[in-house]
Amino acid sequence: MRLSQATTHFTRQLAANGCSVHTQKAYARDLAAFARWLGRDGSLSAIKPDDLARFLISDEVLNTLDGQPRKPITINRTKSALRSFFQFCVESGWIKENPARLIRSAPAAAKEPSTLTDDEIRRLRAVLAENKGQFAARDRLIFEIMLGTGIRLGSLVGLNVGDIDLQTGTLHIRAKGGAQERAFLDSGLAAMLASHLGESAAEAKRGGNLPLIRSKSGRRLGGRQIQLNFARWVRLAGISRPFSVHSLRHTFATHLYQKTGDLYLVQRALGHRQITTTEIYARVSDDRLRRAVSVA
Repeated sequence: MRLSQATTHFTRQLAANGCSVHTQKAYARDLAAFARWLGRDGSLSAIKPDDLARFLISDEVLNTLDGQPRKPITINRTKSALRSFFQFCVESGWIKENPARLIRSAPAAAKEPSTLTDDEIRRLRAVLAENKGQFAARDRLIFEIMLGTGIRLGSLVGLNVGDIDLQTGTLHIRAKGGAQERAFLDSGLAAMLASHLGESAAEAKRGGNLPLIRSKSGRRLGGRQIQLNFARWVRLAGISRPFSVHSLRHTFATHLYQKTGDLYLVQRALGHRQITTTEIYARVSDDRLRRAVSVA
């Protein structure tokens, strides 16, 4: 089996296993970089641990195209791609020994998530409320759903009218990897959703696959457009710090941990498989506590 053939099979399996599109593309880029560095589309059995070690200390991995050093978390992702790929090759019976078996990830400091302050949230709500147009109301609903439930942008885009159960205050969402999960609504968000659905009662009754968040043409609004719209509202609110839509998820998680002190509850709310992924929100709160105490 040649490297290019195995890579094609591997990326297809990632998709079949429900890995995110982001992971699929990132791993494909890492494997393409390895093939480029190797300079040949050789047999998998000819690839040795030393080949991978030399690749991992090459400029291809350690530096960007403009010569800047890559972040440890990016290098670790490349290592993860290689480990996963060659383990897949072993399990597929194409090679007997895993040449990536010696690869270890280096310690990498977790990046503090970007969150909105209470004042920034108030300013965003104010500028959305001041604009009376149809799409300002839609974008405020997007803002409140993400801030109030912490769901990912991809899950928000995929929401249908039929996924909303106002009687139980529940959103049925398609989460990362295709998992079916639930998010819970507070009374204010439930009322906002009821008002949104009430504007098109006939369509709400049909429910089913009707998109909850729609464009001007009535089609499902895409994630890229939501990101652009959010950036516009941030500018109109006079907020100079850079934020992405994903910052709303981080803000939800940070507030939930501060309110409850229960990291496992935050893990459940975010749908994280491992508690280690959730621990960053506890570290953020500890850092803020230290700063607060130092100025008290």
